[in-house]
Amino acid sequence: MIEWMQRHKKWLVITIWISTIAFIGAGFVGWGAYDFGKTEGTVAKVGKKEIAMSELQREYSNLYSQYSSIFGDKFNQELAKQFGLEAMALQTLIQKYLILSFADDIGVIVTDEEVAKTLVTIQSFQKDGKFDKEQYLFVLKQNRITPVEFEKMLQNDLIVDKVQNMFQISNSQSEIEDIGGLIFMKDNVSIKILTAKDISVEINNDELIKFWESNKQNYLSKLSYDVAVYEVPNNHMQATDSELKEFYEKTRLDYKFDDGKIKTFDEAKSDIQNAFNLEQTKNSALKTYLSLKKGEIEFQKNINIAQDDKNMSQYIKEISSLKTGDVAKPFIIGDGYVIIKLINTNQPKSLEFENAKDLATKDYHAQMSKKALVAKAKEVIENNNLENIGLVSRESIENINGLRADEANEFLTKLFSSKEKSGFVELQDKVVAYRVSTSELGVYNNSKDLIVSNTVLDIKKKEMFSKLLEILEQKYKVISYMK
Repeated sequence: MIEWMQRHKKWLVITIWISTIAFIGAGFVGWGAYDFGKTEGTVAKVGKKEIAMSELQREYSNLYSQYSSIFGDKFNQELAKQFGLEAMALQTLIQKYLILSFADDIGVIVTDEEVAKTLVTIQSFQKDGKFDKEQYLFVLKQNRITPVEFEKMLQNDLIVDKVQNMFQISNSQSEIEDIGGLIFMKDNVSIKILTAKDISVEINNDELIKFWESNKQNYLSKLSYDVAVYEVPNNHMQATDSELKEFYEKTRLDYKFDDGKIKTFDEAKSDIQNAFNLEQTKNSALKTYLSLKKGEIEFQKNINIAQDDKNMSQYIKEISSLKTGDVAKPFIIGDGYVIIKLINTNQPKSLEFENAKDLATKDYHAQMSKKALVAKAKEVIENNNLENIGLVSRESIENINGLRADEANEFLTKLFSSKEKSGFVELQDKVVAYRVSTSELGVYNNSKDLIVSNTVLDIKKKEMFSKLLEILEQKYKVISYMK
C-alpha cells in the first residue's frame, strides 16, 4: 500500500458529461493486468470508497475510444502507454469518487426512478426510437457488464452531475461587456498562406527507414481472429399450407409492411416458408453444436477474420463474447446456420518495413512537408513577405481567402490566443504566417451577450471545480494500490 503522491499535480477537471453512457458506445478495451496491493481487485481508495479494477478497465476503455476518435487508426496500445492513459483513467475515477464522497456527506442522492428515466433515453438501448429491454441486455452483455453494475455506474454519474449543478454561477452585465470587448477584439493582420506548392520534398530511403524504425508502433497488422467454422445448410423442407398457417399464427408479428401493417398469410407466404425452414433447421444446428462442443465431430474449415472486415460483421459480433476455445451457439448467415469456435485472437503486431513502406512514406512525407512549410513561414515573416487583409475578429471566418471555413476558424482561434505579434499557425496541410500591426477592442453588442456569458461561465465553472477537487483531496484520503 502506498500513499497517493500527487497532491500538487494539476487535476483533469470533471466536465458535465455522463461517462457511463459514453462507455456503452465505446466498447471494451483491455490492457493487461496489474499487481494489486492490500485488496485484490481494488486499485485505489478515496475516503471510505474503493475503486474496483473493473471500473478502471471501463474508464480506460472509454478514454481509449475518445483518443481513437481523434487519432483514428494510428492510435494503438503503444501510443496509449506513451500518453499515460492508465494514469489518466485512474485520475478521472479518483475525481469522480471525491465528488461522490462529498455527495454522501451533504446528502445528495439519486433515486431508482431517476436512473430509470435516464436509462430509457440512451440511444444504444433503443429500437425504433423506444427503449427495448432485449437490446439493453444484449448491449450490456457485449460490453461485459451486468445490469446491476451498469445502473450503479449510471447512478453515480447522475450524482456527480447533481453536485455540479448545485453550484450556481452568474455573470454581472459589466463583466459581460468588458470581457465581450476582449473576446471580439480585432487585429489588423498581414498573412501568407503556404501550401505544398510552395515547397519541394525529396524522400531519402535511409531516412525513411529510420523514420519507420522510430514509429513502428504506428504501423501494425490488423486485429484478427482464427476461427473454426461449421456450416449447417437450410433443409428447405416443403411444408404444407396447414403447417405454415400454424407457424404464421405464432409468428405473425414478424411479417410487416414498412408502415407497420401486419401482412396476411398470402402476402407473407414466401417469408413464412423461409422462416419455417430456418426454424426446422435450427434443431439440426443445435444438435451439431452439442456434438462439436463434445468433440464428437470436427469443424469443416478454419478461417481468419479481420476485425474491420465488414463482410464478416455477424461473425465478429458473435466472436466478441467468446474466449479462446469457446464455441458460439448457431447463428443465421444467409440461408443457413453457422457455428464457430474461437481458436486464437491475433493482436496487432508491428509490420516489417516492406509491408509498412507505403504508409510510412505517406506519413514521412507529411512530416517533412510540415517542417519545410514551417521553415518557409519563418523565412516569409523575416522578409515581411506578407499580404495585409485588414481588420479581422474571431468571427471573420468567411473573410480569409485561401482557407476553408474550418481552417479559418482554427487560424483565428490560435491567432487571438497568441501573445506574439508575429508567428505562424500550422493547419492540416497548410501553414499560415502572420504579423499583427495593430489591435483594437471589439464594440459592445448586446446580441452577443449569450455567447460571452456562456464562455465566462464555462471558465468560472472549470476554475471552481478545480479548486473544489483540491479541497476534497485534502478532506478525503486518497490511496493507490497500483504499483
